[in-house]
Amino acid sequence: MLLTIFVLLWGCGSNKKEQNEIIRKVKIESVQQADSLSVKNYSGIIKGASEVNLAFRVAGPIQKILVKEGDFVKKGQLVGRMDTRDYEVQLQVAQAQHDQVEAEAGRVMELYSRKSVNENDYDKAVSGLKMVGAQLKNAKDQLNDTQLRAPVSGYIQKVNFIENELIDAGMPVISMIDVEYFQVEVEIPVSLYVDRDAIISFSAFQPIASNKALPLQLLSYSKKANNNQLYKVQLRLDPASQLQLAPGMDIQVNIELATNGGPQTCVPLTALFSDKGKTFVWVYQPNQIIQKREVVTGRLTGDGRIRITEGLQPKEQIVVAGVNNLSDNEKVEPLEAVVETNVGGLL
Repeated sequence: MLLTIFVLLWGCGSNKKEQNEIIRKVKIESVQQADSLSVKNYSGIIKGASEVNLAFRVAGPIQKILVKEGDFVKKGQLVGRMDTRDYEVQLQVAQAQHDQVEAEAGRVMELYSRKSVNENDYDKAVSGLKMVGAQLKNAKDQLNDTQLRAPVSGYIQKVNFIENELIDAGMPVISMIDVEYFQVEVEIPVSLYVDRDAIISFSAFQPIASNKALPLQLLSYSKKANNNQLYKVQLRLDPASQLQLAPGMDIQVNIELATNGGPQTCVPLTALFSDKGKTFVWVYQPNQIIQKREVVTGRLTGDGRIRITEGLQPKEQIVVAGVNNLSDNEKVEPLEAVVETNVGGLL
């Protein structure tokens, strides 16, 4: 009986010893140096810089509309013409009056130079000449205003009247979208709005229209957040940089900003664990012992990693998986790295 009990106790002790000697295999990764810049991506939309309403400055019947909806027009291009008959007659009358008064004023001025007329008659002649000169200029301007030209380059959005319709001065005849530059609108969160002074540059990417980054220029920030606590940013995009872009397209906006402080490191999010409200990682030592170390985290890098502002140095090795099942000063064994040419470990 005593012999049997001794054998059983020895076996249990042996099993316990074997269990204590089990060494966990863990995934090890070196701490990486973080860039001094970070890039955040947001979805935006392209809009025309503004909508422009075109109107004749004089009244009358429309003689010809030279564009249709969707046409592209250049700045100064003729887009509409009004019947000029009445304004041509008006100009002829003004020209005749001007010629008559100019001849009479010329005679009075000649006599005044010879002191044959008094100064009052001379002043009347000069004033009359100026008045008919202004009337002549107004008649010429009104005749020129029967032609409607595009004030900016852009696309015709809508034509409100047809030929032979009678319109008043100032009635919008054509509306167009100004494309001297595009306006890109994007919404950013409060955290980035507060840190907007750290923003270095803006760029855009539209994979369907272009395979390269397009530079953007900051126009303005909205001063008030919307119902989703997002702030609108308005940016300028030069259409000449990509002719295939058009208002209404979605576009990805890349915002590059500088990080605070000196050089930083970054680790996978899976390497972090919390204990009593503090953040830690397991640092792997050359003797295969892991040690618990407190770290201070910074911004997310956008690729599943996070910046570490304090606590780690580049090239130190840490555990990046299963961190919640380990204990301080535990001995571990690194998992062998998977070779790209030996996926699955079959070779």
